[in-house]
Amino acid sequence: MAPLTAHQGLSLYCPIPPAIHPRAEAVEALTQEWTARQRLYVDKRGLLRLSRLRAGEFVSRIMPTGSEAALQVAVDFFVWLFAFDDAFCDEDAFGQPPHDMAVYAGLLGHLLDSPHTRILPEDPFAQSLRGLHQRLVRHASPVQLHRWSDAVRGYLHGQVWEAANREAQRVCDLDTYIVLRLYSGAVMACPTLIDVVNGQELPTEELSRPLVRAATEVAATLVIWDNDLISHQKELRTRSELHNLLTVLMHARRCSESEARQEALRMRDALMALFLRLLAQGQVEASRPLSMYLKGLGHFVRANIDWSNVSGRYFDPDLRAPTDSVMACEAPPRDSMTLEPLPIPSVQWWWEALSPEK
Repeated sequence: MAPLTAHQGLSLYCPIPPAIHPRAEAVEALTQEWTARQRLYVDKRGLLRLSRLRAGEFVSRIMPTGSEAALQVAVDFFVWLFAFDDAFCDEDAFGQPPHDMAVYAGLLGHLLDSPHTRILPEDPFAQSLRGLHQRLVRHASPVQLHRWSDAVRGYLHGQVWEAANREAQRVCDLDTYIVLRLYSGAVMACPTLIDVVNGQELPTEELSRPLVRAATEVAATLVIWDNDLISHQKELRTRSELHNLLTVLMHARRCSESEARQEALRMRDALMALFLRLLAQGQVEASRPLSMYLKGLGHFVRANIDWSNVSGRYFDPDLRAPTDSVMACEAPPRDSMTLEPLPIPSVQWWWEALSPEK
């Protein structure tokens, strides 16, 4: 049988150095045990997927410093997201019906607001989410906990949007895709734990700055787009996935997959150039919590590339061909350093968040 590949020697511009928490292997082992106890994966196929996921390595690359105990909660939360995605969003060709997903998302959201409520007592996803909330209380301030809960609710509401699209077999427009995938892709939930693990609470006034918000959204978008580039060929083999940048570009521009891939690479390289400038400007006179948060955003983008090269979520690492690798390229493509905004109305404000060059 031919190897199931996700890409053909994909090189992604990312000059941010790699890093990893020294306790990565330890948290990986404990996450495997936690997931088994929570019954998030119950059949042999699901447990095999879990063993090849390497979520501990992924999160340890995003958060290479800080408390091991808080890192463990973050890793377990990421596994919860992956398991939820497998159970309700991706693995079934039809997904969850929109009405059912809306009800389920609402109940889980209420559980975050009122973790002592007696709802869905036999549901493993609800009860494991309750447990994550209870554990996070030990490491996060009320402000940090509220940020995380809000982001998880955003993810859950995003799943309703995706379910509606799948039911209607609808490919959305590019603007809508870019904005709503920030939420349905869970990439806005992940950064909320960076300062929790670091033990450095980011003040709300700094997090609310347009430049910091733009850097957060750009990092999240880069992770989504890189995932789309890596996984599109696999998705075409296993199902018709509507929520992928290449699919959206092919539909909007009536172009081939190859043309869409080239355009997606051009877009993400332009975004990387912007991201590097946002990080550099954000570090000027940054407080220690903000400085660590911005570094964490950079780690998030780089970690996703390095992890994608080893995780069985995208392909079976035992079957891949030698040429099927994802590489972080430190040298910029020839025209990637332009700071011209992409002609996409919903995101042009990202470039406006930059301070004028002196």
